[in-house]
Amino acid sequence: MKTLPLFTIEQTVNTYKYLFEPSPMFGMDFFADDFEAKDIVLLDDTKAGSQGIPIHFNYYAMFLRIHGETKRTINQFTYLIKPHSLQLVNPGSIYSFKDTTNASRTFVLLFDKTFIEEENLSVVIQESLLDFHRKCQQDIVLDTTQFAHAVSIYEQLSSELKAKNDDYKIVAKMLINQLLILLKREKLHFGLKQNHTRAEQICSEFLVLIEEHYWQNKNVKEYAYMLGITPKHLSETVKNTLHHTALSYIHGRIIKEIQYLLCFGGMSIKQISYALHFKTVSQMGRFLKRYEGMSPKEYRLKNREVALYDKQYDNK
Repeated sequence: MKTLPLFTIEQTVNTYKYLFEPSPMFGMDFFADDFEAKDIVLLDDTKAGSQGIPIHFNYYAMFLRIHGETKRTINQFTYLIKPHSLQLVNPGSIYSFKDTTNASRTFVLLFDKTFIEEENLSVVIQESLLDFHRKCQQDIVLDTTQFAHAVSIYEQLSSELKAKNDDYKIVAKMLINQLLILLKREKLHFGLKQNHTRAEQICSEFLVLIEEHYWQNKNVKEYAYMLGITPKHLSETVKNTLHHTALSYIHGRIIKEIQYLLCFGGMSIKQISYALHFKTVSQMGRFLKRYEGMSPKEYRLKNREVALYDKQYDNK
């Protein structure tokens, strides 16, 4: 399958521009003439009841949930995000969200890896810190003290990015690393680790393999073979450990890619079905309808107002 370019910060912000208000008290103003969506962006999302189509992106995203709950999906994992929750999402992830409450506010920090690599922590320390978060992607609900600390850092970032005084980017990099270290400490405090048991290790390896092979391998047997275990063992392990079927994770990842390609890929429905190794266009159509209740064309038309695909594919 041909790999599509990952979304940049600018493309993502433009896609989700409906979430932001002009002249905000916090963060950068998307509607200002001097707004630039590159390197680092800090925005205040106050749009309640919203949801986002799955997207792939090439930067880091750190979300501090102020109030309201949302369901956030990152690759194969779904998190119910509660108020005072802090989470880092890594480059290369496929991400979507759906608010589950009427009230909503999130501080949204987006930054490129290259932005924090220079003039900051040593490469060894930086890589170690980011590698920790790659292996441990859970969100953390901060206690009152740590939440206040996180809000304070975000507010300092907001002030620096608005004022743009001398060396403000250096200060911004330091503040980002403070957030990364705060989040790491909280994860360690709550004992979050990549793997605890053999069953969890199998599940982790299974989910990684899905991310690498979802577009061509669509059944449990193929993944069990790659793991060197029986399909029954894999199915039972995933069900007992993650409380969902192994097949549901495989199908869920395929659905996300179909949604992404329908809305952002600039590909015809026929091209998408072949890229994802469906035997026919009709087979992919039945697959999507089983999970989303609509055909690929219906899904594309419904979401075209917030998607960035070429209109020439609307009727294909």
